[in-house]
Amino acid sequence: MLSGERADDGLYLPLIERIASGLHTTGLLGGGDGKLSALATRASVATHQHLSLSPLPVTGTPAEAMAAWISEGLRHDSAGQLERICRAKARGDKGLAAAGDEVERPCGREAGAAAWNERVLVVRAPVHAERQAAGLATRLAHAEQKRAALTPARGRGKRQSTDEATLLEALDHVLKAQRVESLRTVAWERQGERHPHYVGRGRGSATRAQRVRETIRSHIPHSACREGPIADLLQRCGWKAFVPNATSERLSWAEAVLG
Repeated sequence: MLSGERADDGLYLPLIERIASGLHTTGLLGGGDGKLSALATRASVATHQHLSLSPLPVTGTPAEAMAAWISEGLRHDSAGQLERICRAKARGDKGLAAAGDEVERPCGREAGAAAWNERVLVVRAPVHAERQAAGLATRLAHAEQKRAALTPARGRGKRQSTDEATLLEALDHVLKAQRVESLRTVAWERQGERHPHYVGRGRGSATRAQRVRETIRSHIPHSACREGPIADLLQRCGWKAFVPNATSERLSWAEAVLG
C-alpha cells in the first residue's frame, strides 16, 4: 500500500498484469476511475494489446481540451446532432440518461514511441448536471454569507474593517475559496463618521474647546451575481469525457457510457 505521499495511479499496472498473466490472453477490457486514465497506464494497456475505459480528469491538459469538446457538443446539441441514450425509470416511462458526441484522437506516451488511436466520448448526463448546478448555487450562497460577514452593520461587538487592503484581500480569499471569483460583482467604498468631543473633563459648554475624531471603515454596500457567466457555466454543467481504446464494434457508445 502507498502512504498517500505520492500518486497511486501506478497501482493499476500490476493488477492488470496479474489478471492478464492468469488468463493467458490479450484483448481484455478493463474499466476504472480517473487513475486508470493516466497516460502511462493507458499506454501500457495498449502496448500489451488490452483495452481500457476510464474518465478523463478535469485538470491539466485534458481540462483545456475539454473546454473545446464541450463547446462542440453544445453546438451539436443545438443542431439536434447529439447521440442520446434513454432508459426506463421506476414507473416505466423513459428518461434521458445521457447525450453526447464522439471524436477520435491519436495518443502516444512520448515522441517517437508507437501511437494508438483512442475514442473520446464527450457526454452530458442530466443527473450529473443537476448535481453540479446545486453545488454552484451552494458555493454562491456561502460566498455571499462570508462576504456579508466581512463588513457587518455597525453595532456593539461588530468589528469594522478600517483597512482597505486587508478587506480586499479577505474578499478575494472568500471568492477564490468558493471558486466564484468570476461570478460575482462587488462594490466597496470608504465610509467616514465625525464624532466631536470636548477637550478635558467636565460638562460641555458653548465656550468649551472641542476636537473631532473621525472614524473610517471600508464597507461593501453591494454584491451581485453575474447572470451571464453563471448561465454559461450552468450550460456547461454535467459534461464528462471517457477514453476507451476499444473500437465501437467491441464497445458501443451506450455500453461505454452506461457501463
